[in-house]
Amino acid sequence: MTPHLPPLQPLLELLAQTDGWVWLRVLAAAAFYASALIAVGGVWFGLVFGGNPALDRAAGLRTLVPAAAGLALALLLLQWPLQAGFLGGGTWAAAFDPSLLALVFDGAAGQRILLAASGLLLLLGARGVSGRWRGLGAAASLLGTALVLLAFTQVGHSTGEPRLLLASLLLLHLGAVAFWVGALIPLYRISGPPHLSQSAARILLRFGRLASGAVTALIAAGLWLAWHLMEGWSSLLHSAYGQVLSLKLAALLLLLGLAALNRWHLVPAFAASAPRARQRLRASILTESVLVALILLLTAFLTTTTSPTG
Repeated sequence: MTPHLPPLQPLLELLAQTDGWVWLRVLAAAAFYASALIAVGGVWFGLVFGGNPALDRAAGLRTLVPAAAGLALALLLLQWPLQAGFLGGGTWAAAFDPSLLALVFDGAAGQRILLAASGLLLLLGARGVSGRWRGLGAAASLLGTALVLLAFTQVGHSTGEPRLLLASLLLLHLGAVAFWVGALIPLYRISGPPHLSQSAARILLRFGRLASGAVTALIAAGLWLAWHLMEGWSSLLHSAYGQVLSLKLAALLLLLGLAALNRWHLVPAFAASAPRARQRLRASILTESVLVALILLLTAFLTTTTSPTG
């Protein structure tokens, strides 16, 4: 007997109600998430795995981090008029209405903009610090990453109760995500040049060991947050929020499967210089990047269009 499938009516209704202005907000939010996490994770990657001049040049963090931070700052500022425009009915005239802009800035979104912008500016400024002030630059970078991640706790579902616990778990979740997302581009780059294979293999093996803890934190914090926000699992397949979250969890499971494949098979094969190991590993990292982009898009859709109780 064919099992009864849960109805998709809530999700279909939500998609039908999502107009072009909302989709623009979703895309801007997803792109901001991606660029901000790449900037934060890139700083951490450099601090943890940096030190080999050849690998550092191959990873390209000196240009990647400021480029990602600059893009994140531009997208952050873009979300300000987009939110004002949404409040004013979804028009560009409303987007630049001074009273609506002030209304957005005076709320939680304004706190988020200030925190995130401060952190991103610190990341941009710290990249130019060298020589005897390098330690100060590293400290400024770390402070910048903390401010960017803290900004994510100022709006959204994590502002409910218990506030401190939700914010702490979200920070743990985001930290794990940033560590993973920020490593994808550097790992892809250093795995390319054949003359760096052995040095890159050591980084990849070390990253796999460290990422195990990050993945554990990501899963544990993410599942608890989802359970708490939805007040149980009963609405996972019977609400618009739950159905989008289910898609996100499915993409995350695929991502975790690829991560396991990389750690236990592809990276050891790369380290052993097995035939076509380099191509397979880099293809897997690219696929991880696509899945990350999908997860961030679904996250932006969740936080922009619906709520756990909607």
